Amino acid sequence: MIKAVRVDHRLVHGQVAFTWTHFLAATRIIVIDDKAATDEFQKMALNMSKPAGCKLNIFTVEKALSKMAKVETLNENIFIVFGCTRDAARFIEGYPKFKEINYGGIAKEEGSKSYGEVVYLNDEEVADSRKIMSLGTKIFMQQLPTTKREELRFAD
Repeated sequence: MIKAVRVDHRLVHGQVAFTWTHFLAATRIIVIDDKAATDEFQKMALNMSKPAGCKLNIFTVEKALSKMAKVETLNENIFIVFGCTRDAARFIEGYPKFKEINYGGIAKEEGSKSYGEVVYLNDEEVADSRKIMSLGTKIFMQQLPTTKREELRFAD
C-alpha cells in the first residue's frame, strides 16, 4: 500500500529516512529518480541513509512504471520519493493514480520563486506541477508530519 508520495531534492535524508518513514510506518522506500538510479555512488549513499529494517528500491521513471503492477501487490507500507518535479510529472503521466503528492523540499536555483518554506520552483517546475495537477493529483507542501500542510497554488 502506497502511504505517501513526496518530491524532495535530497531524496533519502534525515526527514525522509527517519521522521516521515516512522510517521508512515513505511517498510519500503521507493526512490524514483533518473539521475540517482544511474549513479552507482549515489545509490550506495542512499542505501546507507535508509533506516534499518526498511527496504529501498531506486528506479528510473521508466523502470518504476514497469514495476507498478508488482508494487501494487506488495503487502508493505510504501513511501515513494521523487528527486525532482520532472520525474514526478513523467511518472504520474504514466501512472495517474496518486490523489496527492507532497512537495517537501525543492532547492532554490537561479530563476526560481518561493512557494513555501522550502519549495522553490522555476518555470519548468511550475509547468511540471501544472501537468501533475491537470492529471488530477493535488499538490501540497509539508516539510514534516508535525508542520502545517499547505496546498500549492498558482496565481493565474
